Amino acid sequence: MMNQDELIHALQQRAKNPMLRTDYADRACPELAAPASPHVVAQTESVLGFPLHPLHKRLLTDVGNGGFGPGDGLIGLPGGRLDDDGQSIVELRHVLWSGPEKAGLPDNVVALCDWGDSIWSCIDEETGSVLTLDASGLTETPWSLHAWLVDWLNGQSLFGKMFVFQERMITNPFTKQLIVARAPASAIGVPYKRI
Repeated sequence: MMNQDELIHALQQRAKNPMLRTDYADRACPELAAPASPHVVAQTESVLGFPLHPLHKRLLTDVGNGGFGPGDGLIGLPGGRLDDDGQSIVELRHVLWSGPEKAGLPDNVVALCDWGDSIWSCIDEETGSVLTLDASGLTETPWSLHAWLVDWLNGQSLFGKMFVFQERMITNPFTKQLIVARAPASAIGVPYKRI
């Protein structure tokens, strides 16, 4: 497996190519945000109330403050690449997974990237574990942030490894023909629980 310096270098190289920068670069490639300054990182950690995982911090300061990586690209800190609704990881902590009995993401958890259809990859900043957030809640995946990014660089379909899929028949809205659609049924992993 690549060491952290090799991983950062490989991500820097891939991020330079707009057609490979994210999984969705063929649809609309986000701009690669300039790297975050140590001051922005310190301010963000102060607002969050916990430190960022060392590798997550290094991604944001050495590669770019969002706009590269799996899904629609990593979401940045304030002043960096924001999600489609203009939110950084700080705002998303309070918006994601909210509802009557939920009050945003748990402590130490922030969004990494958006996959669409209300599916997100998140990180436990304390452990470096990658989590899947969907309608059923948070699921701890078998990946560390490092392994997740290595798999992405190696061309593996992370989304395909995040879920058990089910097939169903639907009518194509354009052709009116029946087709088989494959949709995520349940996230792979164990329910996330803070120890």
